[in-house]
Amino acid sequence: MSDRGDDGADAEAGTTEMTPPATVLLDLDGVVAQQLPLTCEYLAEEHGVHLEPHEIDDWSYPIPELDGHIGHVITDLMRERPAWYFGEMPAVEGVHEGVAALREAGYRVEIATHRIPETHDHSKAWLAEQGIEYDAFHHEVPRDKGALPGDVLIDDYHGNVANAIAAGKHGVLLRQPYSDPTACAGAHVADSWGEIRRFFGV
Repeated sequence: MSDRGDDGADAEAGTTEMTPPATVLLDLDGVVAQQLPLTCEYLAEEHGVHLEPHEIDDWSYPIPELDGHIGHVITDLMRERPAWYFGEMPAVEGVHEGVAALREAGYRVEIATHRIPETHDHSKAWLAEQGIEYDAFHHEVPRDKGALPGDVLIDDYHGNVANAIAAGKHGVLLRQPYSDPTACAGAHVADSWGEIRRFFGV
């Protein structure tokens, strides 16, 4: 992985100390599926708010026209338009090959998402349609993902990765515009699934 060691964030090249059958906890939004393109499409078409995904650099990015922030918009879409929102998301580049390589190498892949549980059927249908296989799907995920059993968390949100590291797990941060590597000291920071694969040696 590229060296992103600023302020304690650790993203040294090479492979992890883990070996299969270690359990990989895998987030969905921002790691497997891209939620921001559809979010921006919805804002433009329904509210005349024009944003590009790369402009959203914080989960509290303000949307003054809606008297809220981007997190509120995403929550509303999850609750009000889950079939469209979760059914039409594009996959993150390289995720198909990356997840398949992890499982082929003997890692156990478990989905750990903070999407609301009522939408999990939509998430599972999307994963099946994409041909992304996994070993388990956690239906109830605590706010602290570090509390889940497992060996490593791959997530785009620094807070979740920091919690995993605090619980003694490895943490891999797949960097997005809103990710802050300095907030999860000890994390392995990746900018692509290719870098994640190199980290795991697959």
